[in-house]
Amino acid sequence: MNKKFDEWNDIKKDISIEKVKFGFNQYDIFFMYVGKNIGYEQDGKGNNYLRPVLVYKKFNNRVFLGIPLTSQDKNDRFHYNFEYKKGKTTNAILSQIRLFDIKRAYYRDGKISKNNFVKLQDKLVKLIVTPLENQRVRTKAICSDSISQKNTNVKYNILITGSKGQLGSELQSLSSNYDYNFFFTSRDSLDISNQEDIKSFCKTNNITHIINCAAYTAVDKAEDEKELANDINHIAVKNIALISKELNISLIHISTDYVFDGTSHIPYIEDDNTNPNGIYGQTKLDGEKAINQINPINSIIIRTSWVYSSFGNNFVKTMLNLSKKLDTLGVIFDQVGTPTYAKDLAKAILDILPKVNNTTTQTYHYSNEGSISWYDFAKAIFEISNINITVNPIETKDYPTKATRPNYSILNKSKIKNDFDIMIPYYKDSLKSCIEILEENK
Repeated sequence: MNKKFDEWNDIKKDISIEKVKFGFNQYDIFFMYVGKNIGYEQDGKGNNYLRPVLVYKKFNNRVFLGIPLTSQDKNDRFHYNFEYKKGKTTNAILSQIRLFDIKRAYYRDGKISKNNFVKLQDKLVKLIVTPLENQRVRTKAICSDSISQKNTNVKYNILITGSKGQLGSELQSLSSNYDYNFFFTSRDSLDISNQEDIKSFCKTNNITHIINCAAYTAVDKAEDEKELANDINHIAVKNIALISKELNISLIHISTDYVFDGTSHIPYIEDDNTNPNGIYGQTKLDGEKAINQINPINSIIIRTSWVYSSFGNNFVKTMLNLSKKLDTLGVIFDQVGTPTYAKDLAKAILDILPKVNNTTTQTYHYSNEGSISWYDFAKAIFEISNINITVNPIETKDYPTKATRPNYSILNKSKIKNDFDIMIPYYKDSLKSCIEILEENK
């Protein structure tokens, strides 16, 4: 055990513990109150080992979201130091806000002053949440790993895996617009490589739909981490499909244009021959094959391409960051495809979810409308952002990568538009919307 284990185990016998479970109203979401709001939770090693947490918000009688505390001094934007007792300080680890088991959680003495509360709230706003109202006011907070308010009257209970990624984050930002119960999970809160964990979670929460956004997406790194890429993109997908089949859960799985080799000269339709160039594409295709073979009822696969968002890391953010450091950029012009704004895809998924009705797994393509090269994409980013920078077109051979990218990966979206009667935005309109959000968040 680390000798610096938060000082809490050394002094816990001297701290009065109220044997009262957290008392928030079940369906209310609160930002922390000024006052007693420090709890502890067993870390799995027994009563002698406690994980101190700052209460953030409570979801139901099963879990609450908390900020882990540590006594180890850290001076960065991911930690916040405050005094919880006279002469005693601790650090809230803002980057590790996560779910805890409420059955093992109790209040303990410990306070955060009004001044520290306001400062902490400001740090959280900048790091992981949308702007919040004043302290002691109910508010709807958006965190990286959470469960939405539960409404027992709604028809759908939706599990979203990979909620910390671009698409998962966009789904979460849109979730309040839909009358569904959402369960947002990541690898920290649900191990999708474990069938029993998935099954238990789905049965406990009466899951009706799974939107699988979890994926290994490091295209070049996958060439060296074949087993890990296969575990996430294939084996875990197979596990989810098996549980979906067993429990009659509708599955929406996200795949990629990388299942194609890019040798076509016309937009790919869903039934075109697949032929991945690398490990990433192959493992994603193997995941598709597993779903098709298991064939859960009312399930679909959605292939997409060139995903970007105001969340996470992506080409748009990379270009904007590079423009602050460089006057000239070289960008590939002989790889052609279509960008996908993750927010558009998220909306499409939530809109079509109640319309999915099939006995055989169906595959669909979704990206924004239009076709461009990476060079054109970069030019559009700088044009919309009013950034004056020289962009030079370069060939793929002049920018070698470990994994081979498809030179042509335009997806034909006719099937998804016709089957579900949806409109798909033009790429430049969506790009403008995303850049406006990035500007607002500066």
